[in-house]
Amino acid sequence: MFVNEKKSLGLMFEPLDLADVLAAAGDVAYDWDLSNDTLVWFGSWQTLFPEKPPQDSQALYHVLHPDDRHIFFSGETNVLNRQFRINHPSNGILWIHERGQGKSDTDKRAIRQYGVWRIIDRPAHGVSFSEEPYRDLLTGCFKRHAMQSHLARAIENAKLTRRVAAYLVVDIDKMSFVNEAIGTEAGDAVLLGVSKRLSQIIPSRALLGRVGGDTFGVLLPEPLGNDLQALAEHVIDDFRNAPLIVSNAPLHITVSVGGVRLPTVAKSGNEAMIFAEQALHMARQRGLNSFIEYVDSPERVQENRQLLELRERIKHAFKADGFRLAYQPIVAATTGLPIFYEALVRMFGDDKKPIPAFLFVPMIEQMGLASELDRLVFSLVLRDLAENPSLRVAVNVSGFTASQSEWTDYIRELLASHSSLAERMVVEITETAVLVDVGETKRFVSMLKEFGASVALDDFGAGSTSIRYLRELGLSIMKIDKDLLKDVLTNGEQQHLVSVLIELARGLGIKTVAEGVETSEVAAWLRGTKIDYMQGYFFGRPALERPAGGAVTEDA
Repeated sequence: MFVNEKKSLGLMFEPLDLADVLAAAGDVAYDWDLSNDTLVWFGSWQTLFPEKPPQDSQALYHVLHPDDRHIFFSGETNVLNRQFRINHPSNGILWIHERGQGKSDTDKRAIRQYGVWRIIDRPAHGVSFSEEPYRDLLTGCFKRHAMQSHLARAIENAKLTRRVAAYLVVDIDKMSFVNEAIGTEAGDAVLLGVSKRLSQIIPSRALLGRVGGDTFGVLLPEPLGNDLQALAEHVIDDFRNAPLIVSNAPLHITVSVGGVRLPTVAKSGNEAMIFAEQALHMARQRGLNSFIEYVDSPERVQENRQLLELRERIKHAFKADGFRLAYQPIVAATTGLPIFYEALVRMFGDDKKPIPAFLFVPMIEQMGLASELDRLVFSLVLRDLAENPSLRVAVNVSGFTASQSEWTDYIRELLASHSSLAERMVVEITETAVLVDVGETKRFVSMLKEFGASVALDDFGAGSTSIRYLRELGLSIMKIDKDLLKDVLTNGEQQHLVSVLIELARGLGIKTVAEGVETSEVAAWLRGTKIDYMQGYFFGRPALERPAGGAVTEDA
């Protein structure tokens, strides 16, 4: 059924012609009765559907672009403000911006949906500005925090209908080696190819998100949760049996998958992500290219209860100023005197006792709050720099934060009003940032250097960051991971590796810092390698008191 005749709006003055109003605005409207699956269209629908408009959801399904069907049929919000693509028989793909609303009955079941469609130009990167906080710019998939919100709503829907939903996490095996072998630009093409392949494999009602650098999340709303294992095995088989085409060449990759059922096992969006990622970790430990479903056990129940308690403590710490900075000196190798200090974040509970960073930082990242913590730490560092003109501080930025375009813009605005302080900052980024998005990381590094800040690559040697990134990014400092110093006094191979890294950095004009120096013997050996700086318990533990005297110059 469709409508193109005049409709009275029931106003007190002369009735308006709804079709003419819509045509004048270049819009098309619809009213969808979900109880009998009937679509009624208003306005000049011929611009979108030359023959006839879709009259039910099945016909509309075939009109929508395959990669965008989940956007329209998600049914997880009653306020519609979204963009998607439709297939036009003559003009190819058209981009549509929709505004509208959904209606539910007293049992919160959707009964009606209506909206207005407008043809728009293709958004940059395939994602509109209004969607940018929720969509990954590279793939167009939902971001982690958006997926967590969708998970929460899907769980509530599953509880109401008493049917099963599910959540999968799909991880590209050995993605760091893929980046190393073919380059990061081609690596981006791999991520895009994987997202497109997944969107073709998963059911039309499923939602797809990019929840990590090389990890995707798939939400199966009720009642699709019972297909969890079958879909996981299908995903694994599809990637194993058919290569991606990258730069016109076949590339064989495999994936590992973890999953959890909702709400029978995971009862919140946060639980769903934690449990599925635990299952993924087990799948990767068992061997790549495999699937494991999360199943409760007494040990896991206790472990997860502790994790959820930690999550609540983190939320409270953000509200109650529960984060403080501790400062650890980084000294000149030749003199042992502090050149600058690293600011390390500490979290305190109601009992005023510190919580170890290795516990709360991974949880903050899982909660999607890494950027919030980084903003807080940055503001505390700027405060301390302003209060102590002789202080030089190194501050660490999480990998996912450094690779986000909005973070770069935020820091640019922040430093614009504190430009004199930037010259006394060393911003440390991890290799995760480089591997997630080398292009955005380059933009972040260039912006920092414009303000006079130095940039360091943290924990070098802990992963598989390419040497060429040191040169491409224009880094000032390379911090050698403390694990490389284990047994360095007795292990000839370790000695050779550390010496080669220091010499390599020197050849590139990059200063070096050895982390984790705990004895005078290790410090003496490092001085023989001509290391520039050292950091570790031998020179000073992190202290909550701000350094009173700042740091000496390198000539001291």
